[in-house]
Amino acid sequence: MNIGIDFTHDLGYSGIGTYCRSLTEAMAQREPENIYNILTLHHKIPEVQQHFSNLRAIVYSAPFPNPMLLGGKCNKMIRKYHQTIWKKKAANYDLVHFTHQGYFVPGIENAAVTIHDLIKLYNKSYTAIETTHPLFLTTKKMINDAATIFVPSEFVRNELRNYFAGCEKKVKVTYEGIKPVYRQTPPDPAVLKKYDLLDNGRFFLYVGRYESRKNLDRLILAYAQLPDTLKKDTLLVLICPTEKKSTKELQKKIAGAGLEKNVLHLVHVPDNDLVHLYNAALALLFVSFSEGFGLPLVEAMNCGCPAIIANSSSLPEISGSSSLLVDPYDTESIRQAMLAISEDSLLRNDLSKKCIVRAQRFSWQTTAQETLKGYHAMLNKP
Repeated sequence: MNIGIDFTHDLGYSGIGTYCRSLTEAMAQREPENIYNILTLHHKIPEVQQHFSNLRAIVYSAPFPNPMLLGGKCNKMIRKYHQTIWKKKAANYDLVHFTHQGYFVPGIENAAVTIHDLIKLYNKSYTAIETTHPLFLTTKKMINDAATIFVPSEFVRNELRNYFAGCEKKVKVTYEGIKPVYRQTPPDPAVLKKYDLLDNGRFFLYVGRYESRKNLDRLILAYAQLPDTLKKDTLLVLICPTEKKSTKELQKKIAGAGLEKNVLHLVHVPDNDLVHLYNAALALLFVSFSEGFGLPLVEAMNCGCPAIIANSSSLPEISGSSSLLVDPYDTESIRQAMLAISEDSLLRNDLSKKCIVRAQRFSWQTTAQETLKGYHAMLNKP
């Protein structure tokens, strides 16, 4: 197969960026006889290339101008030009895979798309999808146009079934995987010292963005309501990449709760360090209102790190019975789970064993295998 893969987005450390890179490399390892054409922005090939092994099956090209050219003033016009380029390029490939739903180009017959979630269609409380949302019709057209749709969980597939009738046959679940770096290993004291965690006792860990659906404000509030003696020897560590404005908002939230000495905010921690934080943490806190999959959860699970998760969206599906479930809308529910996991070593050990077993279900090689099956089925349709 000659495959075109969209890499015009998420060149950084987002979950979708991890998905694009990990999936492409695993597919090239699994079926090296195919050609995997990575299409990215002008001058971005070195930035993309650095993430890959020297695999002959991967070919790079950069036909797309950067939408942030001229400071983003021409963003819409350039994005529209991207669509024109894609419609011309698509004919050169057996299929093209838009790995980010927001970059899907309608009107291409041989297009597959990954729909990671429907979060942008939710109401402000994340309790229901709004069918009157401006993006609803855009999503409906994308679903109608795409030849194959990949989703990361049964939860997302069920949402598509419920809101977009008739799409069932083209939707395929491909669970995401775990980078090999995330594994059980004794925490390195040098890494913990680097982040001032060596002499500060225990800590809860949060990994993710600072945005409303991540429910971080309520998480901070639940932590603030823990007994002072517990907060004194158990930090809350937030690995949370934020823009300058968001950083100020987060710091204001921490200060407003009187937690300046109890909360450590880290903007970015590389994989080789994060694995040691997962292994050292008392528990991962992941109480989002909605997640399509949840990479930090499976990363923590494979390190044997217990987790406190929301009882909604895809998280119970991914975790199985290996985590403590809480009501993400109930601060007291979150607080009680934090108390339980901090006070009960038997509970922590039991969850640790369960999550290690559960994590074996998720690998990028399996994601690649199932995605390639989807490609073959797409091309073999009568």
